[in-house]
Amino acid sequence: MKHETSMTIAERSAFINDCQLADCTHSMIEHVSAMDDPVPGLQDEPSQGAVVAGNLLAFAEGVSRQNKEDVMDSLLFATLAANKDFNPETQSQEWYARFNKALATMGWISTNWSYSRYRSSHQRFSMEQAGLEILGSAIAAAALPGPASLAMLKVAADAVEALKAQDKPLRMFERQTKTHKGANFRIGACMESTDGTVNMAMGAVNFSADSAVTNVLFWEWNSTEVETFRGEDHLVLNSRIYASVRKRIQQRLSKSAESAIDEFDI
Repeated sequence: MKHETSMTIAERSAFINDCQLADCTHSMIEHVSAMDDPVPGLQDEPSQGAVVAGNLLAFAEGVSRQNKEDVMDSLLFATLAANKDFNPETQSQEWYARFNKALATMGWISTNWSYSRYRSSHQRFSMEQAGLEILGSAIAAAALPGPASLAMLKVAADAVEALKAQDKPLRMFERQTKTHKGANFRIGACMESTDGTVNMAMGAVNFSADSAVTNVLFWEWNSTEVETFRGEDHLVLNSRIYASVRKRIQQRLSKSAESAIDEFDI
């Protein structure tokens, strides 16, 4: 298949039709508010967090409802496609290659994907801290305007903090991210520019440990106890391309995901 940026709509649709998806009977999409006080004029679309399979997403204020749904659906589709073909514990690079290919086919343009070993500067650290540090690096590499960068990092930190207090989505996140003795997850921060363009910075964490994992995000590890890899990216959604495949993606997801959507505010 030709490079994703030069694919025709027919080729993109064929890829989506042919993609095998992992069972997502338990892959519920949960949303948690990550905002203290609504901003006047934005009450309908405040800052919001969402757990989508192994992805924790944070939406800055003002991201439209349609764009939120497109981001969540595309991330869920890409995650299930990668889960079907590869084991994230033993085939992490292949997993991310499949994940990124699916995103690109749906219209996400990657500007800065990298994947390498993660080494914390602290003797003890949590994966919450590692994920936000990697995300911060991805946001910095995106070279967005200063206020936008600060807003994306803050809303991501707010979403992580809000998730800590939400039993149901936190349990789902744990279930979807744990491997045998490790975990694979992503933290993404999304914002919408004044012209409607969606930017997403993403920090990815894949780690293996000497012992069974009981708490993915908030357990403090000694740096000698875990082997951790980091991925980071900045992506821009081509809304015209995504609109051309939106209906088919929704159809592919509906059988397993439609009954597993649960939204609430805190």
